Amino acid sequence: MRVAEAGVTRHTLTYRCPITTTHGLITERRVLLLTLTDEDGHTGVGEAAPLDGFTPEGIDEAEVALLAWAAEDGDESLVDSPTARAAVDAALHDLAAAAAGVALHQYLNPDSPASLPVAALVVGDTPDLLAEAALAATTGGHRSLKLKVGALPISDDLERVAAVRRAIGPEPAIRLDANGAWSPEEAPGHLERLAGSDIQFIEEPVSGIPALANIMHVSPIPVAADESVRTPFDLDRLIATGAADLVVLKPSAIGGISVAAKWAARARSGGMAVVVTSLLESSVGIRAAAHLASAIDALDPAPGLATAGLLATDLGTPLLPEAGFLRLA
Repeated sequence: MRVAEAGVTRHTLTYRCPITTTHGLITERRVLLLTLTDEDGHTGVGEAAPLDGFTPEGIDEAEVALLAWAAEDGDESLVDSPTARAAVDAALHDLAAAAAGVALHQYLNPDSPASLPVAALVVGDTPDLLAEAALAATTGGHRSLKLKVGALPISDDLERVAAVRRAIGPEPAIRLDANGAWSPEEAPGHLERLAGSDIQFIEEPVSGIPALANIMHVSPIPVAADESVRTPFDLDRLIATGAADLVVLKPSAIGGISVAAKWAARARSGGMAVVVTSLLESSVGIRAAAHLASAIDALDPAPGLATAGLLATDLGTPLLPEAGFLRLA
């Protein structure tokens, strides 16, 4: 396979409702689309989607890196931009799968399934609206939901989480994501109170591997590491200290699906479960992550990849769940 043409374009994603995180309010963001074409006319696409608080670079740095790579400056141009590396990695794999005439997940693993269950991220400005969104998601087939916490006072979060649990009943799983919002001093009490709503796990209740390790000893809720793990060294520290029950892998944030596959194998060998999630990017990035999740059998807990429905504008065909599942092609 030889790349005959490479193109880089900027796009703006907008969201149907603002998404509140402890890193700020997300209403829109700029992303980059990398399109590769081989000598036989096959195409492959990848996305670079920098996001404040989750990636070390911004859109300008990612664009410079991609343009330099497209100009055949080599992989050295991608060193400081994990989102650009993710775009290149996805596009090359997508191109190779297209040239082979198979779906990407089959190219990565011929025995992988063509559909996978996904967790829905539910948002709402009030407990009632959040509960309505959660009920709609479970009625639509989702068996796992994710709620953001930490941006509001704990009393508000408790009310919101309890409203969702009342609305959906005892069976669907609820996972939480605090994005490292709580201090090591306040987190144990918050987790104790939230545990009453039967939480599957919580992502980043505190920030940093040492703080996560301390929380692990007292948390009544399983703990997942996310933003605290940005490098292979971080992952090794996480495993060595037993600082989490699970690790969240966002291929778009850590350098692509190849990196995520290696990290998943390392985490599993260290006794940790793996959850593949999106970076709230477009369906281009979500699709690459979904094919990876299928290929490496990262299906339980369900991947956090039902986020295309949050977008008012998307790139390509939206990858939307059907009855709680993504269908891959």
